Amino acid sequence: MKTQLFPFFLLLILMSCDTKGTEHKNIIISKVHYKPNSKIIDTLWVSQNDSIIFSQKEIMIGNPGQTPEPVTIYELIEPKDGVYYYIYDNEGKLFMEGRYDAKYTYEGHTTDHGDFYNSKTYRYRDNGKLRSVHYMEDGRNVKTESYNRKEQLDEVRYIDKKSETTTKVEMYENGEVKKTRVYTSFDNYYIVPGATKP
Repeated sequence: MKTQLFPFFLLLILMSCDTKGTEHKNIIISKVHYKPNSKIIDTLWVSQNDSIIFSQKEIMIGNPGQTPEPVTIYELIEPKDGVYYYIYDNEGKLFMEGRYDAKYTYEGHTTDHGDFYNSKTYRYRDNGKLRSVHYMEDGRNVKTESYNRKEQLDEVRYIDKKSETTTKVEMYENGEVKKTRVYTSFDNYYIVPGATKP
């Protein structure tokens, strides 16, 4: 009798260990390493899930002729000046990284509005794979890297800081630049093989 019950108990144990139906939400605990009197740039790892760090607001957005849809906006509650942030989204993926500055001076003009003037923003596909990385410098768009479905670099679009126009687009194949579109105006360009100088 004991030998017949053993497989039954083994089956019960294995069934209780099955986690296919269980959802595991990856919640990142904010890690704070901040020294206000230090000249070294300190770093914060934070999650948008953390209500101490972020406030959430529901707003409706939509283009003309489209039905508005609800969107959640996250705002830092008490951002730390001069600190480099790694911000993770609600799924535990790196959403943005960059330095927060309460004031920023670019070409002699000082802005008092606090923001991430030098940052990288990450976008993902529905399957969780990286789609693009967007770079900002001095509060201006400078570059967007796009990745294919295998997460290989597909193309890099370079943007002029002042005019916000595309200057060139490098197209990649197997990790190497195969050709570059060099823009002479908004929609006029010529193609050269390989990479070009910045």
